[in-house]
Amino acid sequence: MNEHLVIGLKGTVLTSEERTWLSEKPPAGVILFARNIESPEQVKALLASVRECGGDDIAAAIDEEGGRINRLPWPPFNNRTQADEYGRLYERAPESAVSDLYNDAYEAGTALRELGFTHNCAPVLDLFNSDGDAIIGNRAYGPAIHTVASLGVACIHGLQDAGIEAIGKHFPGHGRANADSHVAVPVVDAPVDVLLQEAESFTLAFSQNLNHVMTAHVTYPAADEKVATLSHYWIHDVLREQMGFAGTVWSDDLCMKGVGSNVHEAADAALKAGCELLLVCEPEGVEKFYEE
Repeated sequence: MNEHLVIGLKGTVLTSEERTWLSEKPPAGVILFARNIESPEQVKALLASVRECGGDDIAAAIDEEGGRINRLPWPPFNNRTQADEYGRLYERAPESAVSDLYNDAYEAGTALRELGFTHNCAPVLDLFNSDGDAIIGNRAYGPAIHTVASLGVACIHGLQDAGIEAIGKHFPGHGRANADSHVAVPVVDAPVDVLLQEAESFTLAFSQNLNHVMTAHVTYPAADEKVATLSHYWIHDVLREQMGFAGTVWSDDLCMKGVGSNVHEAADAALKAGCELLLVCEPEGVEKFYEE
């Protein structure tokens, strides 16, 4: 199982336990959060330590969307434009919006690469919905498929050209969800044809070389009783078969309440459903995998 894990770390330096886990049972990658970050030099040193223990090929991810999802509190990360602002600019001047967003993603990607990161959990490809929980809100580029896809692709290409792999999220769409999946199991009550139509923002991004996608901890009862992360229907039938996605499927954090309270069971179910990389972000969840 550990070869599928992307794990969170406790602090700004590796603990002795983390060094042992990384050396003896290396995960596929690590993901950093604000608790792991003090300065550029410290981040570089932390990721160097991770690779010293786990090997040079270990992935290093972060959620650096820009705007309110910002982990690195220094330029160019802490003063980036919020996604919905790009959406409003796109309505007035689409070429300018695409160009500005590409340049922003390229600058951020270059800085991430210099720190030692390989992946960024961005862009958000969810459609904004005024009835949805605020957990997405202004993180979405807008309510229209074409707007979200066009701006999402600009972000993807900017990151990729800087040497960072983009991870589009949250498939098949979190914008309509009625709750925050960190603390509850969100539900989207919409017909299957509407869900598939709105997921076109992902399909369009796949056609422009998006190689990684993250699932949503959301239930869509019209399609399947299971949350998408644990759903063979969404990951295999729709994502793989209907959409033809050939890249890597990442689960959202399996420590979130949207997939229950047992991280082991959630990981097993996500793997069986078709997720290939399993995010386990909280130190307590990571410990359960390595100590039990």
